[in-house]
Amino acid sequence: MFLRVKYVFILLVVSFHFGYSQVQEIKPEKKNATAFAIIIDVNTYNNCKDEVINYKNSVEADGLSTYILISDWKNPDEVKKEIVRLYNQKPPLEGVVFIGDIPIPMIRNAQHMTSAFKLDEEKYPWFRSSVPSDRFYDDLDLKFQYLRQDSVNKLYHYYSLLPDSPQRIVRDIYSARIKPSGIDINKYEILNSYLNRVAKIKKEKNYIDNALVFLGHGYISNSLTAWADEKLSLQEQFPGLFVPGGRMKNLFHEMSRELKETLIMELQQEGLDIALFHAHGDTDLQLLLSYPVAQNVDENIEAVKLYLRSKLRSAKDRKQPVEKTKEYFMKELNVPESFFDGAFSDSLIAADSILGYKLDMYLDDIRKMKPQPKFVMFDECFNGSFHLDEYVAGEYVFGNGNVVVGEGNSVNCLQDKWADEFLGWLNKGVRVGLRHKEINLLESHLIGDPTFRFSSDSKYDLNKMLVLERNNIAAWRKLLTSEDDILRETAVRMLYYNLKNKFEKELVDIYQKDRSFNVRMHALKSLAEINGDGFRNVLFKSINDPSEYIRRKTAEWMGEVGDVKYLPALTKQVLSDESERVVFNGKSAFGFISIKGSVEAVKKEISAVSSVSQKTQMEKYYIPSLERNQAWVFDEIIPNIKSDTLKLKKRIQEAKTFRNYKFRDAIPILIDLILDKNQPDSLRNSIVEALGWFSFSLEKNNIITAVEKMVDDKTSSEYLRNEAVKTKKRLIEGVNEAMLP
Repeated sequence: MFLRVKYVFILLVVSFHFGYSQVQEIKPEKKNATAFAIIIDVNTYNNCKDEVINYKNSVEADGLSTYILISDWKNPDEVKKEIVRLYNQKPPLEGVVFIGDIPIPMIRNAQHMTSAFKLDEEKYPWFRSSVPSDRFYDDLDLKFQYLRQDSVNKLYHYYSLLPDSPQRIVRDIYSARIKPSGIDINKYEILNSYLNRVAKIKKEKNYIDNALVFLGHGYISNSLTAWADEKLSLQEQFPGLFVPGGRMKNLFHEMSRELKETLIMELQQEGLDIALFHAHGDTDLQLLLSYPVAQNVDENIEAVKLYLRSKLRSAKDRKQPVEKTKEYFMKELNVPESFFDGAFSDSLIAADSILGYKLDMYLDDIRKMKPQPKFVMFDECFNGSFHLDEYVAGEYVFGNGNVVVGEGNSVNCLQDKWADEFLGWLNKGVRVGLRHKEINLLESHLIGDPTFRFSSDSKYDLNKMLVLERNNIAAWRKLLTSEDDILRETAVRMLYYNLKNKFEKELVDIYQKDRSFNVRMHALKSLAEINGDGFRNVLFKSINDPSEYIRRKTAEWMGEVGDVKYLPALTKQVLSDESERVVFNGKSAFGFISIKGSVEAVKKEISAVSSVSQKTQMEKYYIPSLERNQAWVFDEIIPNIKSDTLKLKKRIQEAKTFRNYKFRDAIPILIDLILDKNQPDSLRNSIVEALGWFSFSLEKNNIITAVEKMVDDKTSSEYLRNEAVKTKKRLIEGVNEAMLP
């Protein structure tokens, strides 16, 4: 712990030297309750000095004492040391922003801290299999081992999460990146324009009274029930948008064949405050729409032809035999050869490309726009890849419009998550950074100014409360009885943070009685993190919650816990639920709970159906897939893992299946394998890592007992014991994000 230093409230430049690069510090001019730091490289500061000072002054005017730290930063450890120093001073540091060329931590061996990223770190290059993440900087308790600097991009520095580090992200501060997107650009000119624009906007009154929500093709399986329920959730968080004077436009990708053009127009509407994108994405585009649904026979035929032409072109690009590909599809789909005509004609290639271009948002599209929302959420893969020269979020934030800050992901992300969690805080004037601080995922990042906040007439200053009164139980108890849903959900989470399992019974009661979906969801999430009897018992009720999202997550949690007592209630819900997402999660949960037992439970419920035709249809839909689980797990995966004839690489690949498919029935066999010293260390290591994903399982204590034996076995390799230590900590600490089992 650093010694606290006397705080000086004058503009002062001082220098520090900690055995690294020299650091210049410009101290705050104003005394405020909390502090913020701008961390910038020397070249950027020298080219943007006036604008950076202007931005600093605007932040201080908005209530944050603001430092500027300037250096020729050599590695992330230099930066983090300065952050820790400021964090241990007064006033308390609540966040930082990195401007320009600040070292980028590339994190390895921490995939359990992501929502979806599971790329093989042994197979793929480090650049692809590491996660660019500023959790290195804003979760001060995480421990890393420095590996090396990238040989090509010198800003990249690779780190491995240490076994004795905490295995869950609990951020101490918020962070953001201000880094323009583009190749052959004048980045300093762009930065200067952005910083001046932000300083100007921060002086304005900006209430949230106009919002845009878009759900793209393929997101949450195109579920209309899920889409409709999100609107109800947002209505609780932004009630002003649903009365005269407010407006929320909720767009679904199938509404129009010209929806891309509509979206471009809507994003440029003056007065738009926030835009929420739920869609698939990449580093250089937003995947918005599907090919138009055919309206008649001719359009159906044209759609098939388009599909077949694309298959021939793909075969050619991959250097596969085009004629054999054609023969395969002619036989498989029973279509004439004429359906492939024009696959390689310039005119049809151009026409098909134009049609494809109308489906998605590309960097060039964004560069031509002047997007107006102050805050944009990119609930999309890769849109926040700030480590690259070009990335979608950077084009929005640092482009020609009025975007102040965006939220995006540096790698791929799960498409089925609670993306709107605590979003109502923005409606209460909470800084975007403080809201994002609660998102404890390795890949999620803010691009732009994290101190930005919308205007609010709330009598509560949640900004100060969330930083200075986070541990004030009496203050949160008072808000727990508020009529305001946003204040009540905040109180639920803050009381949980302070009281943990002492709050369990109250959380169950809150779930059972509260009218608000968001409050109930926060109570359930808190119960999931406690992971006790209260959580496991409340799932019997939450499986039939009015909220589709709660039912969907409950079905998932039931599978993760693996209690056979859930099967009757789960089966009944799956057979009657109107949401395809609930049905999908429930079907997966059946096998996770009990492979044989789920077949019997489903058959029993189906037998009670009165309609013979419906009964037959259900049996065809459910029973074969459940029976396939038996063959897949016990006749394929397990034998392959045990095989002494299969290549070790294949056996390890099979073991990794259990990271995603958490079959309780497989756990005893997996435990036997990790304790079998005749098995290769690399295989045992992969199984131990996979078992670390069973945080909610009723078998958790059995897994912990087994890995403890490995930790205590001094004859085991350090490599294997380290993974056992990590798995034990993961299981004891609990899953990184309870909403993403």
